[in-house]
Amino acid sequence: MFLSMMSWTSSAQDSLWIARGEWPHIPDSVQSIRFNANSDWTSINATLSRVPDQLSTLVLINSDSIMHTWKLEAEGEQEWEIGGFDTLSLNIPALAAGAYRFGLTNEVGRVLGASGQLQVGLDVDFPLFHWNLGDWSIDRMVAADLGLPIAWDAPYIPEQFTINERTYPATVDDVDALVTMSLGDTCLISIVNHGFMDHVFHFHGFHVTIVSSTLHPERVGWSKDTSPILRGEALVVQLVANQIGMYPVHNHNLIAVTNAGFYPGGMITQIHVMP
Repeated sequence: MFLSMMSWTSSAQDSLWIARGEWPHIPDSVQSIRFNANSDWTSINATLSRVPDQLSTLVLINSDSIMHTWKLEAEGEQEWEIGGFDTLSLNIPALAAGAYRFGLTNEVGRVLGASGQLQVGLDVDFPLFHWNLGDWSIDRMVAADLGLPIAWDAPYIPEQFTINERTYPATVDDVDALVTMSLGDTCLISIVNHGFMDHVFHFHGFHVTIVSSTLHPERVGWSKDTSPILRGEALVVQLVANQIGMYPVHNHNLIAVTNAGFYPGGMITQIHVMP
């Protein structure tokens, strides 16, 4: 049995509820599946946090009627099956500091968006913000909700693009997505691509330094104003607020900064640096 960490369990999220419900944060209201921090439904996926280099456990409570499979995207990690209305205790391995993607891997759970990020040792030295990136085909989601097979070979044409399950302008009302800092301060931003396509983010006003990447560790230490985040990649960047002002951050793919084709929307948020 893995050890428990009595010094930090009061602040860590030790349980996740798998829940199905309405997602009202995009113009196309659809059914979705989410990881909730408690039994109350929210259409925003919960985030996990752990200390580095420590073993821990996680309790999954499946409030959905069907079986799902859960996986943490860390090297060598297995998939876990959990039946409908069942509860499962699983092991979280000792991990180095950084961000990691977790989610449901079965078709309906994946398409309906049950996917989140595990933050390991990131909220210690600097303020921490996070961006969960998602791209969404409404036709795929409707089919998955009805239990119909997904036409994976058909052209993928997503209509909606989100940060933390919200589209712009709602992203700037999200305290986790809107980066607010004082001049001279430093923060971390953990970014995970949960979608079905690669994304490229552009920072106005700043270069950010890559702190960790699950797919491109050779890029750690690079300083860039534009960075690709590949499908399934978890990336952590450090930002130093060296100038005052309000600056946009956005996907560099034009379609991804629209809501069903209407600009501006999608994957846009902001950096606010105050005196």
